[in-house]
Amino acid sequence: MDGKVSIILHVLRLAAQINRMGLRLVEGTGLSSVQQWQLLGIIARNEGITLGKLSHEILVTKQNMTGLIERMQNGGWVSTWSDPSDKRITRVKITEKGREVFAMMQPRADASNTETFQDFHEEELEMMNEMLERLSRSLRLQLEGKE
Repeated sequence: MDGKVSIILHVLRLAAQINRMGLRLVEGTGLSSVQQWQLLGIIARNEGITLGKLSHEILVTKQNMTGLIERMQNGGWVSTWSDPSDKRITRVKITEKGREVFAMMQPRADASNTETFQDFHEEELEMMNEMLERLSRSLRLQLEGKE
């Protein structure tokens, strides 16, 4: 099999495995998906982030982002407001309940990451990270050229 095809198949397999592992990690938190956990982390690190920026960060349409954020608002994890300088822009912040859930998730994520990457040296992890960033950038450029 072509090495490039093999890489793509490995990445697809990894994506499915990471999603399954993430679902285990969110169990019992009230979050219903890995995407909600991912969003919670992005919002926690970027207080007041816009829906547009969030949709760009996790590669979903603005319409899908609106639904995701509405469900997270209903769960009490985030709140939204209209930007005072431009009412068309919606901003999002994490609530105290959201911070509590995110804090609960951190030890789980740390333990999972420690176990997942235990067989890799720091240099290998840095190289893998760099290579995945390059692959992601290449795919993003291809997609942007088609839109």
